[in-house]
This record gives sequence, structure tokens and C-alpha cells, in this order.
Amino acid sequence: MSMICWVLGLTPAQISALRATPSLVSNLVLVIHDDESKARFDEAIKGMSPEQRKQRETNRATFEGSPERRESQARLAEARERVAALGPFEPALDLVKSWHILHYLFTGHVGPASAPGDLLLTGEGLGEDVGYGPARLHGPTETRDFSRFLETQDLARLQARVNRREMDRLGVYAHPFGPTSDAEHESEVRDAVGYYFPLLRGYVRKMSDKGNGLLVWVF
Repeated sequence: MSMICWVLGLTPAQISALRATPSLVSNLVLVIHDDESKARFDEAIKGMSPEQRKQRETNRATFEGSPERRESQARLAEARERVAALGPFEPALDLVKSWHILHYLFTGHVGPASAPGDLLLTGEGLGEDVGYGPARLHGPTETRDFSRFLETQDLARLQARVNRREMDRLGVYAHPFGPTSDAEHESEVRDAVGYYFPLLRGYVRKMSDKGNGLLVWVF
């Protein structure tokens, strides 16, 4: 299973509610992932021919009718009911597998460390294991500090720090695999940084401006 990192903005009221009832976190994650899956399906079929769309929808209907799916749908319905009282949530940011590369470029570390910019791998553990440990919570103050840190980062300098051999030696996750040259490999990583860093910076800035906190998890 790929290790995908998600970031979700939370209002102070939602943070308080999750702290009061940590079991809600796993329900929230389940709902977020289901919504994202549906959105991706809807986006995927837009570019298909009528025949392809019909086949894809038939396959989906067969899957939805399976006993396993009906059981998971019952759990999902219960999860939606539980989190509905928390009000509408911000759209989640999916960093895919870029998160560990970004963390390394921000901090110079591959694991959690007491260093500026370490928010993606730190925080207050909350609730059950949602894939690779519990989700981690950051309040409005930590979110504001992280936003300020990100604003100080220069994209070109982050990309210039990409070094395949050093990152392989340290065990940075999600490098492109295959028999590529160092130059080709580093170019792919720099492209990923060039795409996901601005997304993260913009998302965190928006949450900070709203006075929100962040929930981070790896699934």
C-alpha cells in the first residue's frame, strides 16, 4: 500500500469536538476518503467514450452490490451520521507521496524532529490508527507558524537541494523507481516539488488566514 499524506483544515470548534471524542477521527477519515474516491470516479468518466463510461458504471454497480461493499457502505453511513454534527469541513489536500520529500527538504530530517517546518510528521496523535498511525492534530497557532515558515521557503532553492544519492542513502520515501539516471530521477522529484509545494503553501496559508488548525494523516 502506498503511503499517502492528507491534510485537512479544521475550525477551532471542530478541533474541540475531535479532542472531546477522538473516535470521530477515524469516521472523518473514512468520509473524506470516500468523497475523494467518488470525485475521482466522476472526473475519470468525463473523458471516456459512451461505451467506456457504460462499462465503467456497470463494473461499479457490480462492485457496489457485493456483500463486502454493502457492509462497508453501512459503516460509511454510520460514519457520516457521526461527523455530520461537526458541520461542513474544508476540502482536504492530498499530497500523494510527495509529503516525505517535502518534509526532508524543509527540515533536513527523514523522521519527526524538533525543527522548523516539521509539521507534516509531528503533532498531537488523536484517535485510532488510520493507516500508518493515528492522525495528528495541529492547532491554529501551530498552523500559523507553519504558514509563516512556508512563506519563507523559496521553491527554486528547495528544488536545488534534491540529490538522489543523498536522499536514497537517508531513506527518503517515494523516490521514482526504475533504471533512470540520477539526472532523470532528480528532474522528476523537482517536478513533484514544483507542483505540490505551492499547493501545500497555499492551503496552509488559507487555513491560517481563517484561524483554522490542521489534521494530518498518512493512509
